[in-house]
Amino acid sequence: MVQQGIREADAAELGWLNASWLRRVRARTSTFSIVTAIMCAFFSFLMLIELFEDDLAVFEILLAVVVMVVGAGVAAAVLLSGRRLARSGGLILVFLHAAVSVYYIGFSDERQNAVASIQELPVMAMYLAWFNGARIGRWVEAAILLSVSAAMVLGPFGGVAVPGSAASGLFGPANIFGLVVMSWICLEIGFFVRHRVRVEAQTDPLTGALNRRGLVAEMSTVLRRASRIRRPVSIAVIDLDDFKAVNDGRGHDAGDAVLTSLVAQWTSLARVGDRIARLGGDEFVMLLPDTSYAGAVAMIERMHQLTLHPWSWGVVQLKTDEPLEDALRRADVEMYRHKRRQ
Repeated sequence: MVQQGIREADAAELGWLNASWLRRVRARTSTFSIVTAIMCAFFSFLMLIELFEDDLAVFEILLAVVVMVVGAGVAAAVLLSGRRLARSGGLILVFLHAAVSVYYIGFSDERQNAVASIQELPVMAMYLAWFNGARIGRWVEAAILLSVSAAMVLGPFGGVAVPGSAASGLFGPANIFGLVVMSWICLEIGFFVRHRVRVEAQTDPLTGALNRRGLVAEMSTVLRRASRIRRPVSIAVIDLDDFKAVNDGRGHDAGDAVLTSLVAQWTSLARVGDRIARLGGDEFVMLLPDTSYAGAVAMIERMHQLTLHPWSWGVVQLKTDEPLEDALRRADVEMYRHKRRQ
């Protein structure tokens, strides 16, 4: 009922996402591509308006035309043709926007464009955080804010206001401080929301273990690293023994307590790089990087002796380019063999 209420609230608040044309686009491409395309379309529209001004320098006309054409092309490729953009395209968009902002703030006398560039920077910070993460996001944003702040101080809109001048004195210390603080707040909000969404999408809410989606994502990362450094990877499928008797005899709260306590015990006994996932009910998977079959068996046997509730397990070492489902089927076979031997 809670999830149904959340879905109903989301449907009411985000009804525009259910437009038929947008549903068709979302079916063909990614959310990242759509958001990037919409932002490109917006900047292209702003440049179109810019072309109607009558006091533009030749360079500013060329700049507006280039931004408009590129932005419109990206928007059309995604929204009309369903193209999927590479993640590097978003980073390129952030850098291009920063470069145009530095020009309008530090080298142009267009007050309207300078103010608009300042207003857009916090939004671009949140976009940077959401789609690129903290690893590079903070460094990129720091470089952008440093460049823009220097342009605000040294450009035609900085300094002390001069009587009769429409440009000087527009940006003072308070404006620079406000821009830096607000942009950084938006950046950190983007990081926080990105993290929360990823955690909730990839984590089992009861036990805190990974769910199937999280296991697939983690396994992809682990296998890429293992292929690069030529190290083995093993997985263990775990199925709890007599778990139905716990639920039937002591209630589902007791069953939930068994699941959460077992995951806590496994986590304390596992190594730093190991990952535990709950596939549903009382079925779990342990992902063991840098571990051969023999090493995985020894580790699981030790964990099996130190945990309270009984469980059966099956271990396999992953083959090169083996899909997760195939590895799980092989581990399931081993698990049932182990269960029959008990």
